[in-house]
Amino acid sequence: MMKNAVVIGATTQVGFALCQYLIKKEVEVTGMSWSEKLDEKSEDMLMEIGRNAFFRYQSKCSFSESIDLLFYFLDEVEKVEDRECDFYRELAEIAENANKIVFISSYRKMSWNDEYREKIMDQLTTSSNPSCYVIYLPMVFGPWQQEEEPVHKRLLEEIEQKEPEPIAIKENDVLFVEDVAEAIYTFLNRHEEVTEVLFQNDHSEAMEELIKELNLTFLTSVETEQTKKLEKYKVPQSRSIKEGIQAQKDQMNNKLKID
Repeated sequence: MMKNAVVIGATTQVGFALCQYLIKKEVEVTGMSWSEKLDEKSEDMLMEIGRNAFFRYQSKCSFSESIDLLFYFLDEVEKVEDRECDFYRELAEIAENANKIVFISSYRKMSWNDEYREKIMDQLTTSSNPSCYVIYLPMVFGPWQQEEEPVHKRLLEEIEQKEPEPIAIKENDVLFVEDVAEAIYTFLNRHEEVTEVLFQNDHSEAMEELIKELNLTFLTSVETEQTKKLEKYKVPQSRSIKEGIQAQKDQMNNKLKID
């Protein structure tokens, strides 16, 4: 059972939800962001956690203590080629102290995930041999979703009382963000032999319900050969699609009130 964790990308949507979930499990969490300078959204997210004995935010990529689990949330990090070698060295220095390393991204960014993972793992010393896991995600909706995502766009239209515009969606699966956080924790605590997985909703009609509920247009997407080969991990759906949408809308409304 994990006692502590470092989450790099703590102000990404899923990274933040995982921090919240781990705190509830009384895991000591150190959160870090990809950028040393926090934007307004990141500051709002950290304020939501507030003062908590099980959480601390750290702006510098340095950590000398032993780490049970180290998470890299990659979806919102800048492109690989824009980073200096020192950046990977700093990330690898943290990994030197970790028992398990977990790389998490959407399956749409598999190649990106591969590049980051290779660059970071190559920096590790031969004496360091942490277990490495890779988790790929479909679309994730719920609180703190990125503004460019279809669900956020549609809900913003509703909140601002604008005429809905056609919004197309290519994903064929969707997960609620809090379910993803719980599934990450559960998967990693089972000590499974599988080290690379694609999370899937155990409710097969979830995407169909989301599209219908928000009047989205579905564009047929073909599953790549890479994702076909991945082991699938079924994630239980704790809320109905309607309830998940409402949770995201509530968070967006609260954010607008604060602004």
